[in-house]
Amino acid sequence: MTSTLIAGPGEEPVTLAEAKAFCRIDTTDEDALISALIAAARLQVESLTGRALVTQSWRLAICPRGLVVELPVIPVSALTAAPDGAILQGDAVLLASPETGEITIDYTAGYGGPEDVPGDLKQAVLLLVAFWFENRDSPEAAPVGFERLLSSYARVRL
Repeated sequence: MTSTLIAGPGEEPVTLAEAKAFCRIDTTDEDALISALIAAARLQVESLTGRALVTQSWRLAICPRGLVVELPVIPVSALTAAPDGAILQGDAVLLASPETGEITIDYTAGYGGPEDVPGDLKQAVLLLVAFWFENRDSPEAAPVGFERLLSSYARVRL
């Protein structure tokens, strides 16, 4: 299984102004660093939750083992390319018939625009930005309470 980002988000879930206000930064001296930290924090939150925060396009290449293919990046809003007869059911693709060999599924994932991202995920991004900004040389990777913000977004496998 190979999952490939086709088109990343057009904007970040939090703005530079929001991050600077959260960090209590009044100057423009560190704008480039803060912008980079916002992108890195978004990627960290997405990696830990398996969720796209802002709308993105993904491609999954997989040899299916049945008629249901769970998509790795959620929430899924649309299929843009899939085998004939395949339909989107929640965050999975239902295949019309068994497939032999590798198939490709293109889809759109994410909550929508920045205004649609759940508040606790935005808060997690802001916490990471502030922590990384203040602790540039610290070996710790995340602030206290960060994991709690993400815990309700863990994907459960049955």
